[in-house]
Amino acid sequence: MNATVPDLRRIFSALVTPMRPDESIDHDVLGALVEHQLSRGVEGFYCCGSSGEALLLSLEDRKRVVRTVVDAAAGRAPVIAHVGTVRTADAIELALDAEAAGVQAVSMIPPYYYKFGPREVNAYYEAVMRACGLPMIVYNIPQFTGYSFDKSNAAALFDNPQVIGLKHTSQDLYALERLRAAYPDKVCFNGFDEMFLAGLAAGADAAVGTTVNLQPERFRALREAFARGDVAEAQSLQRQINHVVEVLVAHGIFAAVKYLITLDGYEAGACRAPFAELDAAGRSAIETLHAQLLQARAAVPARAER
Repeated sequence: MNATVPDLRRIFSALVTPMRPDESIDHDVLGALVEHQLSRGVEGFYCCGSSGEALLLSLEDRKRVVRTVVDAAAGRAPVIAHVGTVRTADAIELALDAEAAGVQAVSMIPPYYYKFGPREVNAYYEAVMRACGLPMIVYNIPQFTGYSFDKSNAAALFDNPQVIGLKHTSQDLYALERLRAAYPDKVCFNGFDEMFLAGLAAGADAAVGTTVNLQPERFRALREAFARGDVAEAQSLQRQINHVVEVLVAHGIFAAVKYLITLDGYEAGACRAPFAELDAAGRSAIETLHAQLLQARAAVPARAER
C-alpha cells in the first residue's frame, strides 16, 4: 500500500446526492451541504454509498460527486469514496479517479446479483487494490448484496494490510465482534444507525450513517456517553436516534432523508427513479419530524472541536 493510513475512527455522514427535477446532480447544493454538516460537527464524509444512490448514478456522475465532496471538504475532514459495482473494471475506474481526486480511502460492496463465491469476491477486491494504492474499507451489507462477510470468509482479505477496515451494515453483531477480536487494528464502522450503541458495545469504533446527515450531535453525544460509561445517557440518545429512524423507514428512508434536508434549506430533490416520491402523508410526517429535530437542535450547546 502506497498511502499513509488516515485516522478514520470518526462519525461519517453517508451523504445524499442532491438532484434537480430532471435528475441531474446539483453540485452547488452538495458542496453547501458538506459545509453545513461540517459546521454541525460531522467528522467525515462517505459518498456514493446507499444513501447517495450510487447504483442509480453513472460512473461519470459518481466521479463528479466525489470530486465535489473532496473540494468542499478542503482537507477539513476525511472523505471515503464508495466505488463498488458489479463489474471489476468499473470499480477500478472509479477507484483510480477517487485516488486522483484526493480521497483518504475507498470502500466497496462485494459484487452482487450473481451468487459470487468467496474466491470471486476476494479476487474482485484484490484486483482493485492492485490498481489503486488507497486504503480499502470492505462494505458488508448482506441484505442488499446477498453476501455476508464474517471471520471465516473474510480472512484472506483482512490479512491484506491495504484493507484497513469494515463498514458493517448488518444485524450480525457476533460477526462484528469476532472480526474485531481477530483484527484489532482494523477500523470497524457501525452501519445501522439504529444499532450504534450496540455496535459500539460489539467493538465498532467509528460510524457511517444515513441519519448523521440529520442529527450528528446525537451521534457524537452517544459516543461520548459510551466512552465515559454512562449507559443510561447512551441508551436515551439511541432512543432519540431510533425515533428518527422509525419515522423515516415508515415513509421510505432515502426519499424522507432528502426531504428533511430540503426542509433544512438545502434543496436535495427526490431520489432517482425507480424510487417513489413522498406522498402527502409522508411529507406531513416528515415536516412534523423536522420540527422536532429543530427543537432538539436548539437545545444542544455549541459543539466542541474534535
